[in-house]
Amino acid sequence: MGTTARGSLAHEHDRALHATVSKQPISALTSTSPAPTRRRVLVTGAAGQVGRLVATRLADRYDLTLTDIRSLPSPSTLPFTQADIADLEVILPLCQGIDTVLHLATANMHASWESLLPSNIVGAYNIFLAAHAAGCRRVVFTSSIQAVDGAAPELVVPSGAPAQPSTLYGATKAWGEAAGSFFARQYGYSVICLRLGWVASRDSRYLWPGSPDLPRAITQEDLVSLLIAAVEAPADLRFAVLNGLSSNRQMRLEISKTRRLLGYVPQDDAFLLAEHNYPTPWHRGLRRVRSFARRARQRTGLSWQTMRKHSP
Repeated sequence: MGTTARGSLAHEHDRALHATVSKQPISALTSTSPAPTRRRVLVTGAAGQVGRLVATRLADRYDLTLTDIRSLPSPSTLPFTQADIADLEVILPLCQGIDTVLHLATANMHASWESLLPSNIVGAYNIFLAAHAAGCRRVVFTSSIQAVDGAAPELVVPSGAPAQPSTLYGATKAWGEAAGSFFARQYGYSVICLRLGWVASRDSRYLWPGSPDLPRAITQEDLVSLLIAAVEAPADLRFAVLNGLSSNRQMRLEISKTRRLLGYVPQDDAFLLAEHNYPTPWHRGLRRVRSFARRARQRTGLSWQTMRKHSP
């Protein structure tokens, strides 16, 4: 069978599967029964840095089920299924019995279109469709600051601002937001999209005074707080695109609407953390030297020891 014929058959199969899933009644998705004591939450992208953080921090609060296209880097006591979100038939059963999907899975922000398409386009569509089919109450879709970072640099971008992606990765995240809006309005379940900034630990060596990333930062602690707020937001919040940053002295994204709608209360300020991490001019100078050395190594491919050996 030729490539065209195989592609046509696959396309017809996907259309039939979508048609079957899409015909499920909205009434099945809008139950007024009370939420269980512990919500069942599916975490996609569980093998990634943020996914591992979420699994660790939320395991005591929710009944978590984990999935990722990769295997977990270390064994976990939590249920885990290695699966590709681009395969709808594999994702459908994972959403059964789930209250909320935390959709963290994504391609790398520097990925090519060939990698972005199955993960950020097809995969996001499949998650939204599978959540509908399973009667999930909510999908929390992790979007990105890159969906709006094409806006003028002096602007503080409000929640829900029209997409102005700065990268192709950001464009795929903007598409995910639009797909979430469609599914929320078409099928009656809740979708909350979070435009996340740069995720950093409080003691990250990259949080240093003068770093251009400080206005874009959200600490791991504030991220976990934000995700909990999104999962537990009022049931009548049908759809929203909200910004996710810490309470930084200067902000690339405003978070007042996130505070109001979700009850999000960030605890950290990246600027204060940077001053704590590098409290003296000596520390700040050392940080700049290390930054210069890292860039030099990237340009030359030489190790620090080699650079010292050949220095005058």
